[in-house]
Amino acid sequence: MFFSRWTLFQGFIITLLVVLAFMADIFKKDIGIPFSSTNAINTSMLMTCLFLVVTIGLLSLLMYFQTKKSGTFLKHRLWDKMYIIIPVVFAISLVVVFIFFLAGPLSEVTQSNRWIVYVLIYYILFLINATVLAIIHKAKQNTISNENKVTYSFIWTSLGLVVVIFML
Repeated sequence: MFFSRWTLFQGFIITLLVVLAFMADIFKKDIGIPFSSTNAINTSMLMTCLFLVVTIGLLSLLMYFQTKKSGTFLKHRLWDKMYIIIPVVFAISLVVVFIFFLAGPLSEVTQSNRWIVYVLIYYILFLINATVLAIIHKAKQNTISNENKVTYSFIWTSLGLVVVIFML
């Protein structure tokens, strides 16, 4: 079934991601971590961690609802190779983002249209979460359910990014 309650939930999650981007833009001074920050935990670090965990949680909910909606999610043979494919796509995406948006003429466009930055952040976080999901899928195969794989990918992605933020 194309239009089920899970599709409505996914639409609601996408709406929440848009609202989260607007809220982040309003509080952008509190979300970013300045380079001059000390090793002490400050409010901007906590706000950044909260933003990342909420974003990753919403992206994981999109995938969780997909497992509920589709019985074939994570079952295709290609998913056995995704732990290699997704990091390659991630690396290529980062190179393209750096070339076009930081060094090229599109940097002025991203400065005037902040929503592009949030779309890129969501895209990068989705790829990170999908990479972790692919690794968990490869490691666990059929020993745990797909819903649990998505849950574990949320936990490990969130923990990994929070650790990286606190190490900086």
